[in-house]
Amino acid sequence: MNRSRWYAIRTAPGYQRMAAIDERLPENRRMESIIERNCRKDGFDIFMPSFYTELRHHRTKQILQKRFPFLVGYAFVNLPRLNFEELRRVDGVVCFLRGANYGPIEFPDVTIEALYFAEHERRQAFLYEHHCRKENERHEQIQHLRGQLRKILPKGRKARVSMVDQAERAIDSLSPQIKERVQKIISELNALTGDAEVENLRQAV
Repeated sequence: MNRSRWYAIRTAPGYQRMAAIDERLPENRRMESIIERNCRKDGFDIFMPSFYTELRHHRTKQILQKRFPFLVGYAFVNLPRLNFEELRRVDGVVCFLRGANYGPIEFPDVTIEALYFAEHERRQAFLYEHHCRKENERHEQIQHLRGQLRKILPKGRKARVSMVDQAERAIDSLSPQIKERVQKIISELNALTGDAEVENLRQAV
């Protein structure tokens, strides 16, 4: 088996930005960069240390996930066959990182592993922050929907009766328009809490 031999390449400007989404690719390649896609298409094993962040679109206000390189302008390619000339022909590859009076610098596995680990730690932190944000948004939406039910349903709900239960009991006495609105709110609440948490919602609202 060929051992790993990692070399740093200089990438052309703009080739580290995210490539267009290709639904045919596996999930782990959906956010790859242009240089990664080009290298993999030609059979090269490439590693571009990166971090993820969420940005709000200035016009639509939608939250977008973006990926950026740790090392702007550089990536690492595994060349066990030392086929430098083949890699140079890949679109977006400018040159190899060279030492003074030497050829391309080979990076030891321990260096690449340390970068992999740093990327993994940053990725886990991002996923945790993303999860917390989504949970906060979910709870805010639940509170908003509960507030809508409070405005619609009759006053005087007993403390031990959930708002969802009260809504389901009173729904047949509501006008068709209000009934449709209440059914939609209940459906949204159930979707936000998930099947496993519906009973918890009934206890909480």
